[in-house]
Amino acid sequence: MVTKNKVVTTEMILAKKGLIEQAPAPFNSEFFGGEIIVENTHGDTFAQILAMAQSDEMYANSRLIYENCPIFRNKDLLSEYEIDDPYLLPKKIYGSNVVEFLQLGDHILKIYGLDSKKITEVKKK
Repeated sequence: MVTKNKVVTTEMILAKKGLIEQAPAPFNSEFFGGEIIVENTHGDTFAQILAMAQSDEMYANSRLIYENCPIFRNKDLLSEYEIDDPYLLPKKIYGSNVVEFLQLGDHILKIYGLDSKKITEVKKK
């Protein structure tokens, strides 16, 4: 039995408009004991970050968090942690708590429609 694929209609696109404009769900941080607000307004840099993940996954994850979580773009944090490269701030703040650092990155990837497991599969090919 052959099934036909649906053709995307204008109505289908308009139905997604409300979803696209909604703010993403915050990330529940056990490390900080609260929710971290996450944005999804940095689509232009998202592709650059994904390309960078090939060579330095931890740096790419840190930049992804920095770009999409306003709390990490606070100038007071930059001066307190004495970081020259602001993209390294989330990595520095999380320190040895690598698991939550990576979980936050995965949360952001899912907001953009990408699962880190899919990235790993693509890298293997």
